[in-house]
Formats: sequence, structure tokens, C-alpha cells
Amino acid sequence: MPAVFKGLASQWPAVKKWDFAYLSSLVPDIEVKVVAGNREQGKTHFARSSLKAYLASLQGNELPDKDQLYLKEFDLLEAVPQLKGDLKPNELFPTKAKVAVQSWIGPAGARTGLHHDYLDNLAVEIVGKKRFYLIRPGVVERLGVVSSKYDSWATLAQSTAAELAEGDGKPGDYFFVDLEPGDVLHVPAGWWHEVTNLTPCLLFGGFYGTKTAVNSRWAWVMVRDLLHRMGWLGANNCTCHPAKRMGARSQAT
Repeated sequence: MPAVFKGLASQWPAVKKWDFAYLSSLVPDIEVKVVAGNREQGKTHFARSSLKAYLASLQGNELPDKDQLYLKEFDLLEAVPQLKGDLKPNELFPTKAKVAVQSWIGPAGARTGLHHDYLDNLAVEIVGKKRFYLIRPGVVERLGVVSSKYDSWATLAQSTAAELAEGDGKPGDYFFVDLEPGDVLHVPAGWWHEVTNLTPCLLFGGFYGTKTAVNSRWAWVMVRDLLHRMGWLGANNCTCHPAKRMGARSQAT
């Protein structure tokens, strides 16, 4: 069952001092690939932007971004190693767990479409406010709206959480939770969730498990990825390859 821990990470230095202007002043001026729109339920499109300019564009921008350019699954700590000391992941994850930490950074209105992950996840809100819509395992399958679109580490749904709740709406199957800076959410593997930025946000997600469980899942994913690259699984319908050639550079450039 998912669990939210309000303020569990509120004493982390990152929660106390990070904002987008501060981060923009630290990051290298490198090019990044941002997702345009809801690639989980729509077509996959990407744009290019400068990391420094993209972060600066989020400061004080509370209105939904019409293009919803979203920097997803980005290794911010690799780009800026000195930021590692501002996070305290060892306070959250089980001892000896194998953990992969990524960041989701984007404007108000940016979203990740309805899906479930293959590993447990701890989501830590650092900057801004984010809403998670959660649906019990088995509900999307029962309604017959599992997507055939390929994603390496998740199964996707064809519909949004709101559409399913309106048409089905069984009590106890649908939940939502808002995360503010310092809040932590545990999303178990198999739980469907859709995520929307209520304000410009930065969230760290840590996917984790025992070494045996993670290595086993990784090997399974690598086999599927090989089949995908060979065109035998999810050809021309995936979250990793654009529906058409990469478009114009982001306005944040």
C-alpha cells in the first residue's frame, strides 16, 4: 500500500535552500533532452534545451506551461556532484538496498501519464508542489485499458486517472495525494500512478529493491530492450523514440 510521510525530509539542506535560480547558477551549461507533453498517453516528442536556461525559466513561473516541456529521469547529481551533500537518501532507503536515484524537473502543468513501475519507488519532493493520482493494482487491467506502448521500466495505461475514476469510480480504488517540499511518498511496484506538477517542481525518485531483485529485474528489462531495438517489441510505439524527428529547440534555450 502506498504511504505518504509528511515532512520526513524537511530538514534536508536541499529542501531548505534549493530553488531554480540557485540551481541554475550551479549547473554546467550543457544541452539536455526534455519531453514535450504527455508521452505516456500521447505521442513521444522531445526538444533540446540548455540545462542552465531551462532551470532559470522555472523560477517564479507559476502558470502552466503550454508546451509542458519536462526534464524527466535526469541524473542531476551526476551533472552537479556538489549537490549530493544536500540530500540524505540513507535516511530513507532500507539498509543494503540497491537504489537508482533520478530527478523530475518541470513547470506547472507538466505530467507523467498513468503507469506502474517494476520496482518500488520513494518520491521525495524538494521544490514546489506535485499531485500523485494512485490506482490499485489490477484496476487498469480489469478495465482493459493497458497500453501496448513500450517503456523499459514501466507498464503504461491508455487512459488518464480522471477518465478511469469517472467511468468506474469504485470506492477504495482511487486516491490522490499532494506533496510539498520535504514530503516523501512510497509507491510500491505495481501501483498505478499519474503525476502532475501543481507548481514548478523538482522531485527525486529513488527506485530500489534487494540486490537480487533489482539485478533480476534489470536482466529482464535488458532482454526486452534488445527485442525493442530489433523491432520485435513496441516498434514505432515507445517512450524512448520520438514520433517524428526532434523538433525545434526549447524556448528556454
